[in-house]
Amino acid sequence: MSLQTTRMRLPMALDEVTPEWLSDALATRFPGVRVAAAERDAERAGTSTSARFALLWDDDGGHADLPDTVYVKGGFDPVMRRRVWAALIQEARFYAELAQDAPINIPTVYFAGIDEDERQGVLILEDMTRRNVRFGHATDYVSPDLAAAILEGQAQLHARFWNDPRLPGYAEWAQPQRTYLRYLYRPKHWVEVQERSYGDLLRQVLPSPEQCLTWLEQMWAHDDARVPTLLHGDCHGGNLFFEADGSPGFLDWQCTFPGAPGHDHAEMLLSSLTVEDRRANERNLIAHYREVLVANGASDAPSLDSLFLSYRQNIMHMMASSVMNPYDMQTQEVTDTTAKRSLQAALDLDMASALATNA
Repeated sequence: MSLQTTRMRLPMALDEVTPEWLSDALATRFPGVRVAAAERDAERAGTSTSARFALLWDDDGGHADLPDTVYVKGGFDPVMRRRVWAALIQEARFYAELAQDAPINIPTVYFAGIDEDERQGVLILEDMTRRNVRFGHATDYVSPDLAAAILEGQAQLHARFWNDPRLPGYAEWAQPQRTYLRYLYRPKHWVEVQERSYGDLLRQVLPSPEQCLTWLEQMWAHDDARVPTLLHGDCHGGNLFFEADGSPGFLDWQCTFPGAPGHDHAEMLLSSLTVEDRRANERNLIAHYREVLVANGASDAPSLDSLFLSYRQNIMHMMASSVMNPYDMQTQEVTDTTAKRSLQAALDLDMASALATNA
């Protein structure tokens, strides 16, 4: 049964995820079911909040494939919800409207709900711990071979949605992220970030907030001029999971949008690889990505030089999302590690020159 986007009154706090609400929500996927009790544990908080619920079924509705446990994910922290509500809604819409065509390993979702009046999006997902997957972390070591496997997944996704006629209908999904990245360069925050452990390196790369805003606009102009595909949009190690055989899967589709592949390449390679591994392998990895992209149907794929230029240009995304990242969005360890790697890449690959170059 295909997933549908459901517009309904959604819980605004985990305490509002009751057996009655779960019954109504899960009945959109499993008609006739009724939950008698739900026990909550394993709460996690970040840009969204999630918790596991063990379900006791009062009526199984004749369905043999009902889950015993699920995760409920949404904007259950009011402060964070005000900041990322658009991303919550986008992720729900991705799972309901596009995920069925994504030829990669992603979680099963049983419910995707949107409450536009309250600016809330809620998912009910499979309990992936039952599959014994390993969840990635932004500071995990990623080998070049594992990076190649992740890029293969990106290539399969990108090839499926390469210049897809549906993409213009989702173009506005890029805007919330762009608005937020511009906001990160506000003067007060700029002064605060200068005092971080990577302040000296930052000053070698980023001359002023005004120049950074100009570079962001240049990057987006380059990206918007390229053939679009559907991006994961936030493809760092913390948004990956790994099956028992080591093969990667992709979590957290809150930042997905139509754009240029260089966005996903820069996010993944700069955040996941050590500086030494990136320097030694980045061009070969993008060449491998291109081979898989073409093999999966993107016969008009850009040249390797064009893809590598897009990768260099999209380092600028990391100058905002990583270097300027507030510490309440990621831990200081994650932010500092990724920022230092990204700033070094901007120096190594002459990001400023790349942004001044047309494809």
